[in-house]
Amino acid sequence: MSQEKKVLIYGKGKVGTALKNFCEYNKIPSDIRDDSDNIESFDKYSIIIPSPGINPSHRIYTTGKIVGELDFISPYLPKGFKIISITGTDGKSTTAWIAYNLLKQEYGEEKVFLSGNFEIPFAETVQTIQEKWLKGGCIVLEVSSFMSYNIGSFKSTHSIFTNFETDHLNWHPNIQDYFDAKMRLFEHTTGVSIINEQVFSRAKEFGLRLPTNIPNVRIFGTDKNLKDRTDGENIILSGRKKYLLNETRFSGMHNAMNILSCTLVINTLKICSKRTREYLKNISGLSHRLELVTTKNGVAFVDDSKSTSAQSLIAALGSFADKKVILIAGGSDKWDTFEHLGPILGQKVKHAALIGATREILGKICERHGVSYYYSESMNEAVLLSAKTAKAWDIVLLSPGCASFGMFKDYLDRAEKFRESVENLDFS
Repeated sequence: MSQEKKVLIYGKGKVGTALKNFCEYNKIPSDIRDDSDNIESFDKYSIIIPSPGINPSHRIYTTGKIVGELDFISPYLPKGFKIISITGTDGKSTTAWIAYNLLKQEYGEEKVFLSGNFEIPFAETVQTIQEKWLKGGCIVLEVSSFMSYNIGSFKSTHSIFTNFETDHLNWHPNIQDYFDAKMRLFEHTTGVSIINEQVFSRAKEFGLRLPTNIPNVRIFGTDKNLKDRTDGENIILSGRKKYLLNETRFSGMHNAMNILSCTLVINTLKICSKRTREYLKNISGLSHRLELVTTKNGVAFVDDSKSTSAQSLIAALGSFADKKVILIAGGSDKWDTFEHLGPILGQKVKHAALIGATREILGKICERHGVSYYYSESMNEAVLLSAKTAKAWDIVLLSPGCASFGMFKDYLDRAEKFRESVENLDFS
């Protein structure tokens, strides 16, 4: 990049800080600012890189200088690297985790990176690759709709679309915009786009426009007419049974789908299925995704803080027996649709402790489906009241179904507060 050009990084969070470090490492003139700096003019900047949380209604978008993080960083990645991008309303973190661990066992830990929305910003990953002078390998990149919104030149080698539901309508002006942002990733995929058939069927139900320029699509799902499918136990690729869910450390239809999509990538990369079967046996579940914290007085406390959508909450509840769950749910309001939660709440939930901005919305749904509930002002209060309500063999489940902002720094902070509260419980 020409030394005369100056980059403005807008947002001082994890992504912004990683971008600033990247620019300094590559000797790219840059400033990092946010709304607290009250910038009057953007004239001295040729490029403005927004942090993912800054939506297109912000005034920086009127400058015509917006470049997304993926577009800005990708030219610095050595050409020998493959990028496996994963997006979706739900399941993308678990899918990224499985894909990363499969590839790591095949190619070696030094050559495979997990990046993006997962935890480590793309800028930080590429800087690490530069520092190590690596020439080839794989990056498994979890991509949110915020990240894909500004894609223009960024290219993925292969991509996965896990599933599609309404989400983030507090950021996107409408569901078509949210869908288009997700699909932009696949319009810029050079290899195979691996897409759940549910994505297209759900989009049609919403009356959305479908893209026409995705050249190489491989559809997977649960329909028995599909060549790439699962029945919740058998993982079938190209019409042949390849893997069994019960030979892995995962359970549930949602994880069978996650594994199916990952093994389709592995198949595309021509990695031996026998080795893949052994690799799958070695992969444990993702932290903060249906993770048992402890059992006290016969009550299991389960951390599912990774649950940030109604769909992920449905998947979590589907993992437990009827009327055994004391649910802690709620959080910041992304204008998500919760009405379809009603039946599974009525079937699975014994009592609910509701927190955050969405608690009243969830409370009304609980009322309509005969689920008792109370509002809690803090995580500690929610855990304490849930523990008092629970009996032996019950499960106290933190599965918020919402983003963490407002009450917590992020989902990790939310998980930590839950675990601290559980640890401090006194049953004496």
